[in-house]
Amino acid sequence: MTETRIGTLPDTAAETVWRWIHDCGNARRRELVGKLVTDGFRIHGTAWMGRAWTGADLRGPDACRTWLLTLHRAFPDLTTTVEDLFCAGDRVVARITHRGSHRGPWLGLAPTGRAVEFSQTLICRMENGRIAEIWQELDGLGLLITLGGAPPMGTAGPGQALRWAAGAAARTAFNRVPQDRPWPWRGTGWQSVPPFPAQLSGTGDPDGTELAANEKALHRWIDECVNEQAVHICSEIFHETYLGHSPPHAEPEPLHGPEGYARFIRGILTGFPDAHATIEDMVSAGDRVCCRVRMTGTHRGVYRDLTPTGRRFAMSQIVVCRMVDGKIAESWQEIDGAGLLLQLGYVPRPGSRPLAMLSWFLRLGASLAGAAGRSRTEGARRG
Repeated sequence: MTETRIGTLPDTAAETVWRWIHDCGNARRRELVGKLVTDGFRIHGTAWMGRAWTGADLRGPDACRTWLLTLHRAFPDLTTTVEDLFCAGDRVVARITHRGSHRGPWLGLAPTGRAVEFSQTLICRMENGRIAEIWQELDGLGLLITLGGAPPMGTAGPGQALRWAAGAAARTAFNRVPQDRPWPWRGTGWQSVPPFPAQLSGTGDPDGTELAANEKALHRWIDECVNEQAVHICSEIFHETYLGHSPPHAEPEPLHGPEGYARFIRGILTGFPDAHATIEDMVSAGDRVCCRVRMTGTHRGVYRDLTPTGRRFAMSQIVVCRMVDGKIAESWQEIDGAGLLLQLGYVPRPGSRPLAMLSWFLRLGASLAGAAGRSRTEGARRG
């Protein structure tokens, strides 16, 4: 293990991000934020989380320190593990896992004492050795479900929603989690900082042809497999040994092989037949490709047992892929599932009080009733 370096900047862009995660996050050295980020630093996250978390955009070092303090108060024993780290040009990609326990208020949710484990992917843009911007995607829906702030997937009907809402309101009113032991809010040495690894993920020395082939596979995945609904070409894009990792609420088990992904995308296109995705950023290094994607569509079919609402949505996601012979051999996908279900009305706003919970339930019932009426009208018209 090495000591945290104070007053100096890391030598590489990847090491800057490593220090951001371990020094400022795990070691609670929030005073180092100003040395690792630019004055104009900004975090791009989901709109619902930004409002619930800080009430404003995360801009500048001071806002970043406040954000970290909020995180550490909510999960005082939180530790973060770097699962994947690679860089290309002015971009650094980090795939990480957080583990801890819910001991303080979080997104308006009272402490539950529950253990949490959630994944997150970061795309960092660097300027002069410091982090200028971060685009982040985390398993917010899985976290909310764990903490009782969102109903489990499959809570489809008004009756199920009412039972969940009543239980959530009771927990909000009566739950008390004591701070039963002191927590180290600050100070050096809270957690040892591991040395920066000599070997990054996505290393190797592919030529331009290999990098182009890797990127082409991801463009075909979005442009053809999703937007043109050409699901039959999955075998041309996904390696025969493909393994796909998604948050459990999106896909309970890893996807296996091209047919596994084909089954997954058919489910998406059944629920959202007009789904359209756009690649907003792509980072390629060695055998790794990361893309930031925005998807829009309309909820016109059943998706994961959720009755269609007819509502429009816009959702962000970040996907990291490991490539073999120009095909996707493994992928890790972070999607804004909470934002999706908020827009569809299936999830209440985080931290909703009992009256707001009741209002959410009534709106959900009206939405489902309206959707059922529209479905009957369309069926009669077709008949």
